[in-house]
Amino acid sequence: MQLRIAITSILVHTLAPQGSGFSLTPPIGNGHTVVFSRAASSLRAYPPRKNRRDSNNSGNNSQNDEDEDYDPILDEPKGKRGDGRNWIEKSSPTGIGKLIDTNPMSKDKKSETDGNYDLGIDGLSFQTGSLSTRMYDALASVAMKRFPPGTTSLPRELDDVYKLYAMDITAKEAVKAALDQNGMELALMNKDDLQSQDEGMWGDIGFVRLFDEKSGEFKSQSYECLDDAVEEGGWAPGQAFSFVARNVPAKLKEMDISELLTALDPEGEYRKEAKEKGITMPDEDIASLKDLGRDCERRTNVAPIETLSKEDVYRGDDSMGYNIMKKSDLLLGSRNSDGTENEKVLMHVMDSLVSHGCLVVDLSDGGTSSLDSHTLAKMWEVSDNFFRNIQSDEEVVNSLPKMNVAEGAGSPNAVVGFQSYNDAAMQFLETRVVRNESGPINSVVPSEVSQIIGEEGVHTLIDSFNLICNVGKNIVRVAVAASNMEYDGFLDENGLNSDNEEEMYIAADRMSSSAGANLVDDIVDDGKHKEGNDGQGSVSMSPHRLCKYINRANAEAGKSQKKQKEVFGAHTDTSFVTIVPVASTSGLEIFDEGADKWFRPELLARRKWELERKEKGLDPSIETEKIIVTENGEDKEINIPWHSRYICVMPGELLQVCTRNEVPAAVHRVVSAAGEDGRLSAPVLLRARSGMKMNVEKYFGRVESTGVLLDECDGMEMQEIHDALQPSSYQN
Repeated sequence: MQLRIAITSILVHTLAPQGSGFSLTPPIGNGHTVVFSRAASSLRAYPPRKNRRDSNNSGNNSQNDEDEDYDPILDEPKGKRGDGRNWIEKSSPTGIGKLIDTNPMSKDKKSETDGNYDLGIDGLSFQTGSLSTRMYDALASVAMKRFPPGTTSLPRELDDVYKLYAMDITAKEAVKAALDQNGMELALMNKDDLQSQDEGMWGDIGFVRLFDEKSGEFKSQSYECLDDAVEEGGWAPGQAFSFVARNVPAKLKEMDISELLTALDPEGEYRKEAKEKGITMPDEDIASLKDLGRDCERRTNVAPIETLSKEDVYRGDDSMGYNIMKKSDLLLGSRNSDGTENEKVLMHVMDSLVSHGCLVVDLSDGGTSSLDSHTLAKMWEVSDNFFRNIQSDEEVVNSLPKMNVAEGAGSPNAVVGFQSYNDAAMQFLETRVVRNESGPINSVVPSEVSQIIGEEGVHTLIDSFNLICNVGKNIVRVAVAASNMEYDGFLDENGLNSDNEEEMYIAADRMSSSAGANLVDDIVDDGKHKEGNDGQGSVSMSPHRLCKYINRANAEAGKSQKKQKEVFGAHTDTSFVTIVPVASTSGLEIFDEGADKWFRPELLARRKWELERKEKGLDPSIETEKIIVTENGEDKEINIPWHSRYICVMPGELLQVCTRNEVPAAVHRVVSAAGEDGRLSAPVLLRARSGMKMNVEKYFGRVESTGVLLDECDGMEMQEIHDALQPSSYQN
């Protein structure tokens, strides 16, 4: 919280050299996002010039040195760019970049930047004086709150520390602006590695010169580092300073998608044709629910069709977004004492959903609690028994109703029943819990399923549905709260001032979390009866689906045939989240936007489980784990499947709407290997209650912060929103 407040409203003025043609765009809202824009004249501050060689160099050696130092991209035609005060050049003649660790947990995964660069930064051109004042004032205002009332100044030793930080942040922002002006950006270590963001870690600062207000020039004396400028030179915030930054890891910026499309289609003919066909171009904002539906369909269609073996498919790495989340960390009780969301949990959830399309949750909190794992273990046993029964007895199959609209659900999109496709290669049992106005849920539809799995099996399905729903609801709450916070949905900007800034942000963040909780309670259908909603059906809109997938292709080759096949094609779900209990046989694949490849989260869960077993000195190769359960007042030890601990949560289209298009609906599919006995799955799709209308102001705050998608949704029934998101093929 303090860090965000410290940087609020700092980067609101230009860092650009005057007349350079580029500027730092003021941040939206509280300043979370800073965007540089490049103009056609962006190289104006860096006219080409020859490298100035040492006067002692002469003859052929000098010529050879120049040839060695020549870079066809950087040099125009040879040397470094600059105007004397501001310049940039490669750090070494060969331009070899630093090896930066893209995965701090791995010793062998290294990647090279486009190069290391040296930059000369003129303090007047980049306005380091005024920027440093804002940096220091923001940092110091937060620090002063830690001291007793009446304290007027920071202790000298602490004051110097904050001066150093302010100076370093200012220098870093100036370097970023200079790189941006040359079509480049900093290439820091993994974003999760906060050390790479610390003072001095992004480059070596030297030749620091301080501006003399009396003479109107920079002093001749220079300092070897920022520390010396503060301690020996007496630098004060607001005093402009020039410097040289060396060994700055940088890379070429990727061309903006709009620039790329303009280059490919300068006359705009293809863009016009796409608009006539109702196709949204990649650089165009999603302006309506139908646009979002079409975009999800487009993302599905462009996902690769090819499949990889279990050995070769991507299973994530050790960065934060692939970490397993403990169930208890998502609970309302795990929020901060002031009612705001825990920042570490919030960042973990959003990184996983936005970058990788899913979050894997450990129901046992690292093996410390077994109750929920036992519930899912019993659910898997019921699922297995169901499919074994229908496989062995045709009369059992015939006793089940075919998939059809569920009576009492209040929506034609809610179906229940059993369906088999492709010679039983795909089998689905769609169940829904029945609301109980007077107490807990105690029945499901279709009612005929109880004749196959028994009343105890029905209650097992209900218990597992409740468990899975609760985890999904907490993730929806966190994601909606994060979006509200990011866009300052509940921040009273008119009442914001320097005296109450921290309190206002805390209050806004607390209301963001409460609004997310309200949305979950009102709209997300967990099967429970909601007082005051006369339009809700007697049956839940959120199905619990039991599935079995078999790849029959080349089955005669037996289990030695390991070729993977897509058995359920790529798609997105019109849900808030789809929660898939991790199965014993992996097969769920999610298109990982961050890695740009299909990702199999069940293999990630298995890898994490094996690592945990190794750390505890236990056998990582087995398929079960021992837990203690209490039955009839006595404790006993039982074995449950290893995968009963984990569930995988994927965002759906409704969450994409409710996070202002921040969290994209996950594109996912199911693959299966020929010769396998089949893969069981038991997903829950958390959908919206029938009869509810979207109240944008209640759940998302100020109308200025909501955006076009939520504006369109305001006042709509959730059924209408659901229908508007459906692809044209479905609507037709």
